[in-house]
Amino acid sequence: MASLHSAPKQTTAAAADSSIEAQCDLEAQSCSDTVTRLSDGSSSDDLSSNEGCAGFSDASVNPIVSPEALPDASLSSPGTVAQKSWRTRRSMCCLSCCSLFIILITLSLVFLRPRDPEWQVQKLIVSPAALQSCIKAITKSDGEVATIGLDTLVDFSNPNYIGAEAGEGHLIVEWEGHQLASVITDPNRAPARKHSLVTAHSTSVITPDLGKSLMQSLPGKGFEMQVNVKGELQATVRALFGLKVTVSLECTVDTSVLMIMSDPDKLVTDHKCTYSVSF
Repeated sequence: MASLHSAPKQTTAAAADSSIEAQCDLEAQSCSDTVTRLSDGSSSDDLSSNEGCAGFSDASVNPIVSPEALPDASLSSPGTVAQKSWRTRRSMCCLSCCSLFIILITLSLVFLRPRDPEWQVQKLIVSPAALQSCIKAITKSDGEVATIGLDTLVDFSNPNYIGAEAGEGHLIVEWEGHQLASVITDPNRAPARKHSLVTAHSTSVITPDLGKSLMQSLPGKGFEMQVNVKGELQATVRALFGLKVTVSLECTVDTSVLMIMSDPDKLVTDHKCTYSVSF
């Protein structure tokens, strides 16, 4: 009899368990459908009608992540990385070129800026016969024209960082509107930042009128005379791909005429020059 009473109880329990499992399956299916509709863009009313599925719609099941938290695929794509790398290389290249250009300009200003040369008369070579003719033409003009030649050795200093090869120079010496002499300088090489010796050949033609003017002016000035020297020469700059330039000069030269008889090398007492270069 005990077995007959226990059998219905077991059957009833099994049926109850089956009913619970079926209900859970239905709820799970309903929640799954609700989550699917949410992911497809369904309205919030569907969610409120299935409050029993709140547990299944938790962020752990179908997490909703803000757009800001999502990684931007465009930032990490290979094409974007390559484009940024190319832009960086181009910027660095432009910066390097600009820096190199500035350096070259600075070096050009320092090393290629023309600097005025300096010169001093080292030796004045005049023969005794030429000296006597000069004195006679000035002090005792007898109507004859005196032609006097003399040579001058000049110590030439080139302060520039680039040397040059100078061709033959042509100069004119004037005094108060009168031409005193014509000068020709020998071709010469002027090394960078060094001294060189230049030879100049001067020819003076003293006419009776010029001799008379000199004799009237010089004694009152203590035989001090200021002359103007103008001229030009051609030069070649090998360091600048054989560039050819024309160098022009204008000088004001102070002289002591009486020194030509005692110490010709000290005939020139001072000078001031300006130079210009043309291409």
